[in-house]
Amino acid sequence: MKRLGAAMFIFVVAITVQSQPPATKRVILSPKSNLDTASVSEGFAKYCPNVVVTENQEKADYILEAVNKTTYSDGDSSSHWHFTLMNKDGDVLMTTHPEQHLKDSVKGERFKHHFVSVCQYINK
Repeated sequence: MKRLGAAMFIFVVAITVQSQPPATKRVILSPKSNLDTASVSEGFAKYCPNVVVTENQEKADYILEAVNKTTYSDGDSSSHWHFTLMNKDGDVLMTTHPEQHLKDSVKGERFKHHFVSVCQYINK
């Protein structure tokens, strides 16, 4: 009977540990970034709420270079986002692949993969 109780206790603890949200991680935007803090913060809040943007370099766990390039052709515009995640020493840890996003793309979803990719790296 004691073994059953101990097994149940271990099972409950294991489930509790697995259901805990990931620890908060902080990123600071690189000086080369041309995306505003609000846009980047909004993306992380939506896709990875444990990642927050900070202005305090000493508290930052990572540096994020978040770049948007807009191209114009035949009256249409498209945006290409590209994220580069670096450690505090400036070593590149991962990058996202720039994609073409037309101005008519679904607003909340067109840059999703950049945030999801960075979140997956940080939370692994």
